[in-house]
Amino acid sequence: MAPVRWTDLGGLGEVTWARAAGDAALIAAGTSSGHLYLRRREGAGWRWEHAGRAPGAVGVLGVALLPAAGGSGAVAPAVLVRDCKGDSRAWLRSAGAGRRPWIRLGGPDPDLEKFNMSDIVSATTRHGTDVRHTLVTTSAAGRPWARHDAGPGASWLRVPTDADWIGVELAMTLASVAAGAEPQPHLFALTIDRESFVDQALRVAVLEGSLWTWIDPGIPPDAGFVQSLSAAGFRDADGRLQACAAVVGGDDNAMVLTGSGRDWRWTDLGQAPGPDLIRTAVVVDPGADPRPGAEPVVVASAFSDHIWTRTLTGSWTDLGAAPREAAVDPAAALDLTAAAGRRRVWTAGVSSDSGLWSFESDDTGVRWEEHGRPGSLASLVGAYTDALDIHDKRRVVVHAIDANGALWSCDRWGSPGAGLSDSRGFWTRHGLPPSGAVCAQGAGVFNIDTGFVAPAWVFVVDGDGRLWAMRGARGGWAWIAHGAPPGKSIVTAAAPFPADLTGGQPTVFALADDGRIWMHPAGMGGLPWIDCGGPQGQLISRFVGAAAPIGLAGLLPAAVVITKDGNLWIADSAESGGGSFKWNLLGTPDPAETLIAGIGVHVVTAPADSDALDIVVLGAPSGHVWRLRWARGRPLSWTRHGRPADARLRGGLGTMPDPADPAGCLIAVIGNDQQVWVTRSTAPGTWTRWDPHPDTTTIIAGQAETLLNLPCAVVLDGERRLRIATPQNG
Repeated sequence: MAPVRWTDLGGLGEVTWARAAGDAALIAAGTSSGHLYLRRREGAGWRWEHAGRAPGAVGVLGVALLPAAGGSGAVAPAVLVRDCKGDSRAWLRSAGAGRRPWIRLGGPDPDLEKFNMSDIVSATTRHGTDVRHTLVTTSAAGRPWARHDAGPGASWLRVPTDADWIGVELAMTLASVAAGAEPQPHLFALTIDRESFVDQALRVAVLEGSLWTWIDPGIPPDAGFVQSLSAAGFRDADGRLQACAAVVGGDDNAMVLTGSGRDWRWTDLGQAPGPDLIRTAVVVDPGADPRPGAEPVVVASAFSDHIWTRTLTGSWTDLGAAPREAAVDPAAALDLTAAAGRRRVWTAGVSSDSGLWSFESDDTGVRWEEHGRPGSLASLVGAYTDALDIHDKRRVVVHAIDANGALWSCDRWGSPGAGLSDSRGFWTRHGLPPSGAVCAQGAGVFNIDTGFVAPAWVFVVDGDGRLWAMRGARGGWAWIAHGAPPGKSIVTAAAPFPADLTGGQPTVFALADDGRIWMHPAGMGGLPWIDCGGPQGQLISRFVGAAAPIGLAGLLPAAVVITKDGNLWIADSAESGGGSFKWNLLGTPDPAETLIAGIGVHVVTAPADSDALDIVVLGAPSGHVWRLRWARGRPLSWTRHGRPADARLRGGLGTMPDPADPAGCLIAVIGNDQQVWVTRSTAPGTWTRWDPHPDTTTIIAGQAETLLNLPCAVVLDGERRLRIATPQNG
């Protein structure tokens, strides 16, 4: 077993946090890709909506959901993002705004210190039809700033603090500081000391007029580590609006702070019976007009993975665990009780496997709903190393297609010869081609290291059978339509390759619905598709690949296919100097064997004038991997490479250069154990397993690539996460 370094680039839709408000018709979900998704209720079901990132943002940090005027229950997300300089910026995500859904709200002044713990909260006051939103966020250095209107023209103002602490979590709600007084925003902040990074506290600030006043709420029952802050309003028996904040203490117990103005009381709700240690707790939001005398309600998750709930004076009630043994932590809870009706609480939460869940509870029981993850990865297109070098660092870019047919890319920096860095991947959504048709399959990527910065190309086939390319340069990415052969549609396409000695222009072979192979010089705009024909009297069943081995007239393209009778064929343009193609039967490695799948086509680079190809295929009934060394004018040479662990393969990953022997290649496959196996073309039958990390990881698809001058397997695991494996010894 080879020592292998695995780099996890993550997936698109792992939910990391969730927010909900209003009538539970919308859930805002942050994801591991740094993109915002909205889960909207639609009729009797739900739908996912990709909100993305605001312009210039590198990630979404949080959301405050602002209620609309008129009490309709609709909300608008105020989104906190991190910009490319590491500072906090707020944007309003407007529904139905066409191509410009993002409204800039600005943000705190830039900070020298940068901490990855910014938050954003809001409180909304109403006077008749007038609605006013107060927003509070923390800067990159953890200092609070406020904005007293979400409309244009308002400014962010620094909230003076009683000490120079770092705000870790924020919560805000309305409360009346005295009987009959108008409700005012009350801000709660979980803080740590800026010098020690140890001393924690829950602090309260009240907006009195236009000034924030910080109040000492006293020492909590458990003065140790405090986390999981939430807040909501409630009305006491006299109808006065009060505030309630919930936290989890260092003894894994739930605690609540109730009061308003300068009068505060701590209540220790303790642990759930068992004892069952509390992991996360949220206070239920009763809405804009709480019922008088209704006590605050807390919904909590415990380390048993059960959900518990209780009021201040009541006892804990066990709501059970989520289906399928999912460990769900509540993120937001809303009281949906109708007037004079039984109490009905709806809760949204995030599971330990990064899925979104919700459940509704009342005196008839608990009803769970699994929302899953948005935008999971469906397939890979390809990966390359960017030619731009910054302080001996280069960027690796992986392109993939999501379950909705949209094209994405993930960037990760690394060092040539050393591998990828530990920095997180940066995901970019390129969306659908301008035609509106989905990306049905990836053809491949093209970015040849020519010694200078050159455009990158990403080729996909859309759902209408047309070829598209995303061309990327320093000015950004742009879609280019390459269409299809006249009157035809494309069934599948092979990875692009260079067909000129400078390596700057990509060429693509495609199999059309007429059963013929067509070639398109995609890098030379306006050139037509070239009909390469097909094997005489045979139907093509598999497209193995294409390449351009060198010839007397330069690089001369060739395409390799498997026909329905299980034979291997090659279309070669050498005799015509690249102008037309002749089909040659390459046959099978053994009379008893037929070929059922292609694994890859590799251009042999040693010696320097080599015109040879290594063509790797899968045979049946043996289930063995076979390699054909093909060169113009020379006898065919088949080599049996067997199969890993003497078991049938689940799929091929492809071929890549062998750093130890340029006269051969590395062959990578997915074994029957759903793991990556690799063999050298110069060492038949010797397979090496690239052990996964963690060892429970399974591989479902992928490609063999050379990245940062290292052989790599770029794969999707069983959770649809993107991973890259590289042997530690190169």
